[in-house]
Amino acid sequence: MFTSTKKTQPGRSAAAVTTIAALTLALSACGGVVNDASAGGETTTLTVATAAAIGTPNAAVQDWYLDRVEEKSEGTIKFDRTAPESLCKAAEVVECVRDGRADLGVTVPDYTPQYFATLSVSGIPFVGQNSQAITQALYDIHTEYEPAVTALEGHGLHYVSAWPVGRFLFGSKQPIDNVEDIAGLQTRASGPVIQEMLTKAGANIAAITASETYEAAERGVVTTVGGAMDFAVNYKLMELLPYWSDPGIGQYSTFGMWFSKEAYDGLDDKAKAVVDEVTEELNAGAGVQAFNEVAAGQCEQLAAASTVKTVEQWDPKATQDWQERIGNDAEAAWLKVANGFNLENPEALLQEYKTGLENHADAQYEDATANCVANFTKK
Repeated sequence: MFTSTKKTQPGRSAAAVTTIAALTLALSACGGVVNDASAGGETTTLTVATAAAIGTPNAAVQDWYLDRVEEKSEGTIKFDRTAPESLCKAAEVVECVRDGRADLGVTVPDYTPQYFATLSVSGIPFVGQNSQAITQALYDIHTEYEPAVTALEGHGLHYVSAWPVGRFLFGSKQPIDNVEDIAGLQTRASGPVIQEMLTKAGANIAAITASETYEAAERGVVTTVGGAMDFAVNYKLMELLPYWSDPGIGQYSTFGMWFSKEAYDGLDDKAKAVVDEVTEELNAGAGVQAFNEVAAGQCEQLAAASTVKTVEQWDPKATQDWQERIGNDAEAAWLKVANGFNLENPEALLQEYKTGLENHADAQYEDATANCVANFTKK
């Protein structure tokens, strides 16, 4: 007996491998020994397009998932792991998955909000603080709430997960201690809701991807960055921006992972069972755990950087002031976005999200960013 290994080319779906397996079975009737997929002789290789930079917490979540699927499938599912943004730029990853250049995509949904209005609900400021509760609530919505399932499948995508990128921090050339300090800043931020809230506070928004931010800050195109801790550390913004502060918004954006629907549908039942099992495990806490293990190390690098002067939490009164100024504007902004992208009954989905957060409010979660800010010592 021998093992026959087939590899899909970039853009070929798992359906192609299934077709090959069927042909080899037919040919086996003419003589010779051929192992089919059910006998463990066929390997399906799926191409991954990613925007998760190496060494980031988001890459840790991605790698945990890929490793676990390969392990649980006993090698019958393998991933061709292309380098970050080598196959497709961050804002184009979803298009790569939709048009068949990749079978699995990992990127920030807010870069292409026309496809992910159902995920941008997690970007409403001050609503979500617990990353695990958000991850699980979004998973529930995209596997159980029919309008969200239908919306994503209508874009040719099969949901795996979306997890918060970390608490929102300001990185700046001058201290930002309250909402008044935001006025007039040239600010990089992603996500339609947080962008509008910053605009209302007087900021001028530059909507650029994470990998483009360092050059923009170096050239003075932006003076302030709104983002997670990996912006300071992995994207090296701590070299240029000495002041970092947590305004209390909490989780504000997600990284997401999706199969192309064609690739997922093309898997045989055994392979689908493995993928579904690992997907559930990821969303139940393994993903956030992998994220936090790397995020904790980021804090050490941030604290050791000679260029960083402060990492501070806003005074609770300053946080409350901004929250009160926003009021219902953030939810209204998200509803406007969702309606603009023809999401069915966005008010109902918003309620589903809030209910999900309540259902998972007791999810165990320790925030690496919050711990970092709390323990940071002024230099």
